[in-house]
Amino acid sequence: SSALQGLQSMDRLERAVQERTALLAHEVAERRRAENLQHALYEIADLSASASDAGQLYRRLHQIISGLVTAKNFLIALYHPGNKEISIPYFIDEKDAEAPVKRFHYGMGMSSYVLANKQASLLDAASYAALVAGGQLDEPLGNVNISSWMGAPMLLGDQAYGVIIVQSYDQSVVYTQPDLDILAFMASHVAVAIARMQADRAMRHAREVLEERNADLSAAMTALTDAQSELVRQEKLASLGRLVAGVAHEINTPLGICVTATSHLVQELKLTKEELAAGTLDEDGLRQFFEIIDQTLRIMTTNTQRAAALVRSFKQVAVDQSSDNIRNFNLRNYLNEVLLSLQPKLKGKPITVDIDCGPDMELESFPGAVSQIVTNMVVNSLVHGFAEDVPGKITIAARFDGDNVLFDYADDGAGMDAATLAQLFDPFFTTKRGSGGSGLGAHILYNLVTGALGGTVKVDSAPGQGLRYRIRFPRTRRK
Repeated sequence: SSALQGLQSMDRLERAVQERTALLAHEVAERRRAENLQHALYEIADLSASASDAGQLYRRLHQIISGLVTAKNFLIALYHPGNKEISIPYFIDEKDAEAPVKRFHYGMGMSSYVLANKQASLLDAASYAALVAGGQLDEPLGNVNISSWMGAPMLLGDQAYGVIIVQSYDQSVVYTQPDLDILAFMASHVAVAIARMQADRAMRHAREVLEERNADLSAAMTALTDAQSELVRQEKLASLGRLVAGVAHEINTPLGICVTATSHLVQELKLTKEELAAGTLDEDGLRQFFEIIDQTLRIMTTNTQRAAALVRSFKQVAVDQSSDNIRNFNLRNYLNEVLLSLQPKLKGKPITVDIDCGPDMELESFPGAVSQIVTNMVVNSLVHGFAEDVPGKITIAARFDGDNVLFDYADDGAGMDAATLAQLFDPFFTTKRGSGGSGLGAHILYNLVTGALGGTVKVDSAPGQGLRYRIRFPRTRRK
């Protein structure tokens, strides 16, 4: 009896040891499984943050999942909401070398079933067949002789990015709910990675489009700048041409007087010689001849000096307007030269021009820009500000304000309304299109003030109250 009790006690102890061993083995397996799962989750998280290539992401994902469950047959399906299609970018299968269909309409196959339900599904052969028989699976795709199947949607919020499917043809490989939970968890992390890659791709595309548009805009701006420079150059040449024509016409008068005086003097000399040869030249005749010579020479001297002054003025202004060089110049003297070159335009008009400028205003700047600015302002006043034969006044004042020049130009002409004033500096804007206005005078003025002179310009006007420019620029300008 005691022997029997001993045997029973040994049997109970052995069973207890076996149960404890099995429990420990299960705990070790579960712990190892938990560690593997934790490691896999770290890898998935790292992959979600670092993967830049979709193919790399899918291959590595397959490797990670294969470390947790048997995944010899594995596919990833992506959903395209724009055209409601599903594509298969990654497919590994024991029986099919390639996916039977690589792109199909949403609603076909198990991928559509999982996407429609928006939850993970676990099926065996019987439940799979029941879904097909019940019409819940529309047009099954691929090999349907499965032993066990599970699929999980890649969801981020309400946005579905696709499905991960793992299936088995082996009767000994049956997936469980824990396996499905792992797959579903993995799928949610993959959705984050896909969303990030899609956002990166969209951002790169947007950046490329933006860079392309910026390049187009840059090219357009360059072309516009070149065109603007060419227009300014042409307008300068046209202005220079008008200056040449005006000065040539103005010089023609004193030169004509000189020619007439010379002809008269030649004729008087001839008559005097004839009288001398005939012996009829007396003292009164000789005195009269000397008076004619004196009077004629005074007329010729006055007119040649006038012509010389016009030529000097034209030469300096023409050189400055066609040059982009900086030089020292006296502002008052230079303004007088510019106005002298404008006499052909002012001649015959009841317009007076007053200059209020100190004699000691020495500048180191672009005289050509100053000449062009003053010329454009005066011409604009004559064309737009004053009616024919109506008296008017132009005042040009300048003074130093520290290291700057304050330049004030005003006329008492017709002025302009607010709408016209707002467009004054716009290129090609003119109210005298049919009268030869180019619409570039004020625009060039603005560019020269803000560009070459490095200054600012403000303008005030109102109907019937004339026009006033207030210009400020450095007295010394460096390139």
